[in-house]
Amino acid sequence: MNPYRALFFCLLLLPGLAAATSRSAAEQQATAIMELTREEVEARLAAFDQSLLDYRMDDAVYRRIVNYIQHWPISSGRMLGRSARFYPIFEEEIRAAGLPTDLKHLSIVESALRSWAVSPVGAAGLWQLMPETARELGLIVTDELDERLDPSLGCAAGLDYLRIQHERYGDWALALAAYNSGPGNVNRAIRRSGSRNYWKLRRFLPRETRQYVPSFIAAVFLMNYHHHYGLPATVLPLDQQLVEWVTVYRKMSLFQVAQVTGLRPEVVLEMNPQYTRGYLPGLRGGHSLMLPKRVMPAMKDYLQRFPRDVAEETIHLPWTHPLAGRGETNPDQYYARYDVIVEAGDSTARQVATRFRLPVDQLLVWSNRGEQDSLRTGEVLHYYDVDAYRPLDPRVLDRKPAAPQLAATTVQRLQKSMHRHFHPLPAPAPTAAPQVRRKWWEFLGL
Repeated sequence: MNPYRALFFCLLLLPGLAAATSRSAAEQQATAIMELTREEVEARLAAFDQSLLDYRMDDAVYRRIVNYIQHWPISSGRMLGRSARFYPIFEEEIRAAGLPTDLKHLSIVESALRSWAVSPVGAAGLWQLMPETARELGLIVTDELDERLDPSLGCAAGLDYLRIQHERYGDWALALAAYNSGPGNVNRAIRRSGSRNYWKLRRFLPRETRQYVPSFIAAVFLMNYHHHYGLPATVLPLDQQLVEWVTVYRKMSLFQVAQVTGLRPEVVLEMNPQYTRGYLPGLRGGHSLMLPKRVMPAMKDYLQRFPRDVAEETIHLPWTHPLAGRGETNPDQYYARYDVIVEAGDSTARQVATRFRLPVDQLLVWSNRGEQDSLRTGEVLHYYDVDAYRPLDPRVLDRKPAAPQLAATTVQRLQKSMHRHFHPLPAPAPTAAPQVRRKWWEFLGL
């Protein structure tokens, strides 16, 4: 066959092949969504630890699960991506408090894992604490420092409040309802219903609280089974996922932090929203500063090299203002991906994470798996770690001395000399008025 004719037929077939490929992907997606039946959801809910909660299936639970997976895939993917940063923090606080691990999913319901979230009524942070409640739990809430927005402190306070409610009712469903609307509304619902079973007294609760426990159940379902329905986590920069803390015992601006670490200012601000005016106020006991893991050596070296009593403005850094440089725009180049092979005896991702001393939630997100999945020997999971840390830049600005100031008499002498040697250009001669051409009838007086 003529090669040009063969090429012509191939070009004709390409649209059909592309359509078939896209149709195949669409069919796979449709099949995954069709599996989201009530029976499928109910069977998967039964696999959860029922000692924490009665993971019951009803219309409210099913609607919220469908919303998360079908109607809100973009926001759900973002929550999955953010969980790699925040869930390891929450698990550490939960272990310290001795509470059930699945309570970390409450932050999905409260804030969608947005640390800067503030509700219309004034609740703030990942755990949406009101100012008065936060102060009662020991947090500082002022114009320059709002510890509700601190991921670790806000989580600890939220868990403390949950523990108080569980001690009050002895039931986690009622404790969650009290977390949302206060114990007064729960007590009123108990009296009116004559029952302490959440599912029986739910209709006597405020409208928002009726949906609260179903929303929590849906959040647990989403975080465990999202990958079964083709819903991956949003890919976030690894700087926003692998983070560490350092305690700072000085007053320090977040712009100075950006200079030291080479980060973009908006990255530093987003990671530390509790400092509402852009600086660490330097209160007694120090302040927690969250930064990407790879820049922590530079920050610690800076804090050690310059004593806390040295004024910030006297420390000359390689550039004078963070807006003078854009900061690191491709941080992922400083990280490397590593593979973990499932060995015999490891049936869950948590067992693998424990063996390699990794946060289980990061291992799950990066491997697109769920904690309820049963693993097989030889399967490969993935995690990321820093490949190149940022050191402190030791250079300082080469400041040249200011130019000497001239005396007033010298300035006047220079001005006279300039007038003597440089004469101004002559003013242009005035131009004659333009001649107006008259019409012939004007000469006749017409």
